[in-house]
Amino acid sequence: MSFLVLAPWLGAPSARALPGESPQEGPIVTTNPAPTPEQIRFLKDHAIENQHRNDIAVEEYERLEHSIAHKGENAEIVVDLTERRVPSPAGDIKLKTSENGVPVSPEQYRQELEFAVNALQTAAHPDDRYREAEAKYEKRRRDRAELVDAAAKAFRVTWAGWETRADSTGAHASRTLMKFFLDPDPDFKPASRFAAIFQHVHATIWVDEEQEQFARLEADIATDITFGGGVAGKVNHGGHIVMEQSEVAPGLWLPALFSYNVDGRKFLFSFRVHERAEISQYRRVGPPAQALEIMRNELSTLSAASPSR
Repeated sequence: MSFLVLAPWLGAPSARALPGESPQEGPIVTTNPAPTPEQIRFLKDHAIENQHRNDIAVEEYERLEHSIAHKGENAEIVVDLTERRVPSPAGDIKLKTSENGVPVSPEQYRQELEFAVNALQTAAHPDDRYREAEAKYEKRRRDRAELVDAAAKAFRVTWAGWETRADSTGAHASRTLMKFFLDPDPDFKPASRFAAIFQHVHATIWVDEEQEQFARLEADIATDITFGGGVAGKVNHGGHIVMEQSEVAPGLWLPALFSYNVDGRKFLFSFRVHERAEISQYRRVGPPAQALEIMRNELSTLSAASPSR
């Protein structure tokens, strides 16, 4: 998921600190010198370019994702799952590594690796069904890129100061970042129904000035979002979404955290999404042919260590 794309389950208003005040998230270091409008535009344009490069590069990186889902905010845990995600032309291949804190057995993981190898082999010699899945995934990537560009035009940007923030995942040291408020631009004309979501969203974004990268986003939905005139569904105001990115290789920033707390309705059925996912252990596996060799070697090693009975 792209860092700037605010999907149809964004959250509810949170209190903002005025420039110079100490917000709940972390201390404002200083509000001066404030960047000029030209400097803000320059930074935004370069950060968008870098985001597009990040979104392309992630397709060659595997990672570990730990997800915890609750019935409701602060309610009991219903999912506690850790998966290894390997990229493929039709979307991530998911290998379960643990559930509810318990690692999967070596035999189960060997089966997961076999599935990954078979999927990557199919990618090398796709049939009609795989080509269809690949085309759908490619369309989602194009749509995501278009939404990133639309997001850059959908908001009015207000300088909020410099802020030192701790890394929510604990994987990196604190950073001093530029902070901006994003409010819907009434002159924005959305080109798609998904881009229209931005008209309901207020957000705060933190940017690493030196590397021109988006580091953190908190998004709020101020009003209900309806689909199909409310018949197809609705996302309620009152939720909240947080995203963080961190540098995983020189000049490459990829997702480190997603946190969703939203409620809504799809047709006649209500839904709740209260989930936090931490992403770590990025490793470049390259294009599908290279990833296939990596998976094959791992499977051979594991099979040799645990021969079938």
